[in-house]
Amino acid sequence: MKSTSCHPLRLSVMAGALASALLAAVPASAQLSTATLRGQVTAAGAASPAGTPVTATNEANGYTYRTTTRGDGGYVLTGLAPGSYRIQVGGQVTETVTLAVGQTSTLDLNTAAASGDQPQRIVITGSAARRDVATSEVGTSVSREQIERLPQVTRNFLSFADLAPGVRFDVDQSGNVTLRSGAQNQDNVNVFIDGVSQKNNILRGGVSGLDSSRGNPFPQSAIAEYKVISQNYKAEFDQVSSAAITAVTKSGTNELHGDIFWDHTGTNVTAMDPFQKKAEAQGIGRPDSKQDQFGMTLGGPIRKDVAHFFLAYEGKKIDDPRQILLQNRNLLPDAGVVPSLVAQQGATTSKFDEDLFLGKVNARISDEHELEATLRVRRETDLVPEDKLLSLPGNEVARDNDEDRFDVKHTWTTDNFVNEARIGYEKYTWNPHSTATEPYIKYLVSPTNTRDNVVSVAIAGGSPNAQFREQKGLLLQDDFTFTALDRHTLKGGFKVKRMEYDLSGTARAIDMFEQLIDNRTGVPTVTKTDLAIAPIGVNFKNTQYGIYLQDDWQATPKLELNLGLRYDYENNMLNDGYATPADRVAIFGRQDPRTGAPAGQTYAQSLAKGGVNIADYISNGSSRKAFKDAWQPRLGFSFDIKGDRSSVLFGGWGRAYDRAVANYALDELQKNAQRNGEIWMIRNDHKAPYTDQFSFGLRQALGIWNGEAGYTNSRSRNQFNWFGGNRDPQGGWRDQSPIDPLWGSVDPYGTLVLGDFISQARTETVYFKLDKPYSRASRWSLSATYTYSDAQTTNKEWKNDIFNWTYGRYPGQWNPSADVEKHRLVVAGTSGDLLPWGLLLSGKATFGSGLPFRMTDCHLGATQCVSIQGESDNFKQVDVGLAKDIAFRFGALTLRADVINLFNSINYGGYDGWVGQPGSANRYGGDNPNVGLANAMGGPMRTLKLSARYAF
Repeated sequence: MKSTSCHPLRLSVMAGALASALLAAVPASAQLSTATLRGQVTAAGAASPAGTPVTATNEANGYTYRTTTRGDGGYVLTGLAPGSYRIQVGGQVTETVTLAVGQTSTLDLNTAAASGDQPQRIVITGSAARRDVATSEVGTSVSREQIERLPQVTRNFLSFADLAPGVRFDVDQSGNVTLRSGAQNQDNVNVFIDGVSQKNNILRGGVSGLDSSRGNPFPQSAIAEYKVISQNYKAEFDQVSSAAITAVTKSGTNELHGDIFWDHTGTNVTAMDPFQKKAEAQGIGRPDSKQDQFGMTLGGPIRKDVAHFFLAYEGKKIDDPRQILLQNRNLLPDAGVVPSLVAQQGATTSKFDEDLFLGKVNARISDEHELEATLRVRRETDLVPEDKLLSLPGNEVARDNDEDRFDVKHTWTTDNFVNEARIGYEKYTWNPHSTATEPYIKYLVSPTNTRDNVVSVAIAGGSPNAQFREQKGLLLQDDFTFTALDRHTLKGGFKVKRMEYDLSGTARAIDMFEQLIDNRTGVPTVTKTDLAIAPIGVNFKNTQYGIYLQDDWQATPKLELNLGLRYDYENNMLNDGYATPADRVAIFGRQDPRTGAPAGQTYAQSLAKGGVNIADYISNGSSRKAFKDAWQPRLGFSFDIKGDRSSVLFGGWGRAYDRAVANYALDELQKNAQRNGEIWMIRNDHKAPYTDQFSFGLRQALGIWNGEAGYTNSRSRNQFNWFGGNRDPQGGWRDQSPIDPLWGSVDPYGTLVLGDFISQARTETVYFKLDKPYSRASRWSLSATYTYSDAQTTNKEWKNDIFNWTYGRYPGQWNPSADVEKHRLVVAGTSGDLLPWGLLLSGKATFGSGLPFRMTDCHLGATQCVSIQGESDNFKQVDVGLAKDIAFRFGALTLRADVINLFNSINYGGYDGWVGQPGSANRYGGDNPNVGLANAMGGPMRTLKLSARYAF
């Protein structure tokens, strides 16, 4: 493997020197999982004397945090766990102040002198509801009340991330979750739980456990609250160039509390979708299904005001119905292989089982030092079809998704700084496995019995999926904040993470065939064969380094500047010690054997005529270079126009780098290990995906409401894609269809596939937010976010897919992004016991203009195919929840009913995009009568979920 020791040594020295300097001069704490309280202390209209003590005492666990006022009368309390605090200035106590995760809350205090029999008192000045408006970030906080009260069926705490502008949380037809922001790649999101990155290094989805799972990444009952930042996050955030979500878990308190809960839904309380109704009309009934979720929490004191514990467990079991029905049955005869396929129609159930556990201990070992230890375990098994619509019985794979994490954090707090040091261990394993021996056969049919306009019928045989992916990591992280300098809050930190990747198994453990059924005789003909791939694997190590500085500078009483700089480096992101096999390398230096190649012209020279320098992709085991330029300035501002936080202008610009998933290295290794197979090669000069973000807006107080209007612009570059590298002897594509690459290479090898950081995406949004926070006085909350988006991508598939086959053919061409709606409105609200009989009401409504989708139009002939935009339906879903608390002596029982999609709106998630060959079967002039018709659901039908919870 290639040695890159000089780079980590250089970075280690840099990190160590900077860390030592900062720890000596300006130690402190980052705010990924904490909050900051700051403000001015005045007395008799003048600034409080420097050195005046200010303390905050956590009402739940008794922990006290201290600082003193600076020369200008300002104070900063940082590293505060979210919760309610009693604030004291010189012994005087204010009302309780509540802080949220990631919040920088401004609280000005006025001390009043004693008068007669009146004791000294302290008064909060300014609007208490406007404490978190002086920030340059674009995002939304999701409170514990919203997590517990808003209706949903999955118990995935990320379900409410779409309350933030431009963020989507989608569940597909198979129950798999996708989280994304704008047109950026779904892999570029990240979630930080208690300050720890949950990045998926090996697979897609951005967060470990989100790639191909019906489960939840974390027990929802353990999440206290979280914040979604879709634009302009500060320098603390790493390995993210899209939405960043920072969450904090619950902790034990001075009182023993806990709960147990059970949720249930199933077929008998779920309306049928149009596809299930169609199957039922053909005599295939929907099987019974059910989903049960259950769990408990328990937290309390080990020693009052000193040590506390918290435990959470959640289980999830799903029996998911599936109707097996041959597709495009109208094109099939009752002959040949068709009767045997028809006999396999019917109903079946896909089973899922998940267990999630969290254990946490906090101990205040002295007035300045606190320890926290957290253990997290996830165990998940899932039996899923290869294709929910097409798979016949037996075409299924068992999928395991397991995770273990352990972290220990030490927090050192003084009047002027907080230092947070952490060590951690993680292990994440993804293991879809099948014991199939029968070949995988995908049956197709064509109205014209040609290979040009085929449609799917069914998939028979076993699943070819037998893969294993694992990432293990050791983490050393330190974050610090210094607050003693007037008008400055200085933050800095570093991270070193030693990762190990074990990538093995194969996605093609058995032979795979495509067979075209003759629409007259029913006899299938093999049209494509993919032989099994040997389960070759790779194991390699990768060290990740990160370092940052951040200055939140109160330049004037009205203007705050957020000035940050971050640098990240990885020494072996994509198995840089890999050497391209000699048999693959040899073909490029030989005479191009294809017709039309001049004598003496090598295959490499043919490719060069088409702009492909194949030498850039041939690795000798030491030619690959790690990316070293991930410098990330992040700048922001907020300007309080009137000085009372009623009108605040904000904005920012920043660059954020992410990473590519390690699985690409396995793709290259396995494909090149096949004798006379395809040729897959990754470019030697690695880059890293990044996004430049720009935003500005206005936050405005509107009575009891908080309003916000803003504009955001993001431009993402260097997204990794596989693309077709083959060119004809003249450097072109011959007469290949305009939407397809030139498949193949030179005999006897298959297609040349190259991997590079090539795709781009851009998104512009205008958004409006209106929020009425929950308060004990009003006992209700309501928030609404409208987003208008204009999103585009250079990917030929119109999605942030990992394949961009025709890259290089149409340089500079931008396509509509199929991941972003033009218009989207999300409204959510809760109410306390304002209804008769003390009923509690909550609701969430989502309306969208529908995702654009790409159609392939070949009605002028197979060599003249073009991509056109299909017309999707609007999206609309209204969810409501109704609950009743019944008090007992030792707790309360809550009975609840959630109705998802109250009005039973039909929301489609996929459409037939094949226009077809010349004909008159559809309005585009093609021969496919199903073009533009829905073929998948994009949301649930009306579903009732019943819940019971006992809390004490």
